Amino acid sequence: MISNEDLPDGIRIQPLTPHADDRGVFTEIFREEWSIGCAAVQWNAVHSVAGVLRGVHVHATHHDYLVVLSGVMVLGLHDIRPSSPTRGCSRLLTLEAAAPRAITIPPGICHGFYFPVASLHVYAVSAYWNPQDELGCRFDCQELELAWPTGSPRLSARDRMAGSYLQMCEAYRARHDALASGASR
Repeated sequence: MISNEDLPDGIRIQPLTPHADDRGVFTEIFREEWSIGCAAVQWNAVHSVAGVLRGVHVHATHHDYLVVLSGVMVLGLHDIRPSSPTRGCSRLLTLEAAAPRAITIPPGICHGFYFPVASLHVYAVSAYWNPQDELGCRFDCQELELAWPTGSPRLSARDRMAGSYLQMCEAYRARHDALASGASR
């Protein structure tokens, strides 16, 4: 089990407890009283077929809070925040519906999701979609230091055409600086 100390600064893992009986399983995936670091304004559900990789993406403005409901997700994380004590830290985590946990990803942490089997995950975001906050790079950029389980995943056109790690970092820095100065919210 990976502890929060092994992860980029600001990542939060919330253990979830399944309650099973002869009818099935009940699992709470969110309680307002949990300190998840994300005030959700929108929830999304995503079905992925086996072999899909979504990302790698990073946001300057919003947190993500996600839970795998069925299947398995290999979650890649990489910290690009200029003043973070864990800048450059990379980790791969495996999230499984059979051992449920929720994870919160703060702004400035790059993330990609690989699904070795057909899977369903839900995620909340702390800000509505904004194309200026949709930044990313190719999943296989060496600077990410993420050893994905495959070198040839199924990608969206956007992820297939994504730019370099350096381009993503420059775009993040510009967006972050603009937000810090109060411009373009």
